[in-house]
Amino acid sequence: MNFFFDRVRCHHYYCSTMLISVKYSRLPQYVNPRQLSIQGKTLTGSVDVSLCNRVKDAVKEISSTIEASLSFYLEEQGRKIVNIRASGSVKVICQRCLSSMPLQLECDTILCIVWSEEEADALPKNLEAWIVPEDKGNLIDLIEDELLLAIPFIAYHKKEECEPLDTNILLSESSNEAKGVNTESNPFEALRILKGKIIEK
Repeated sequence: MNFFFDRVRCHHYYCSTMLISVKYSRLPQYVNPRQLSIQGKTLTGSVDVSLCNRVKDAVKEISSTIEASLSFYLEEQGRKIVNIRASGSVKVICQRCLSSMPLQLECDTILCIVWSEEEADALPKNLEAWIVPEDKGNLIDLIEDELLLAIPFIAYHKKEECEPLDTNILLSESSNEAKGVNTESNPFEALRILKGKIIEK
């Protein structure tokens, strides 16, 4: 059971250019997205996970390669568009049993490439923006943004998959972190401290 942040999904827009596919073993970090849109190019390849520090910090472990496909094109009104598709496996902490659990991250998002916040504000409500104030944009940051939005706010195993939670062991291990807290009279406080510690890892 997962609870996600809300996000409006966009419908695919008309593409007036024949897409040209370019495959990389490792996607480049920086590209000129406007030029790619005019050329109608699709870039596919893996993401250098050593550059994905924000995703690393948000999960316990990145457990597979992250594969991505980015299609750049012009829609019928001349807007420059990118369709980001990416997927990869990570491990997160189950909020019920506090043990590690696998999670498949996937995104499929359409964004309009704009220069500024003002240009972004003028877009139709159902079209979100990728603000690129210079000629080059950071693909890795873009993919990270979308994968971070795909991480559930709260993640649980299915009940039958949860490992038993031994509160006595948890309270014992949390004693050093719970200085000044009387765990016998307030065991839930010690559990809260330990849970926070595990999630931070």
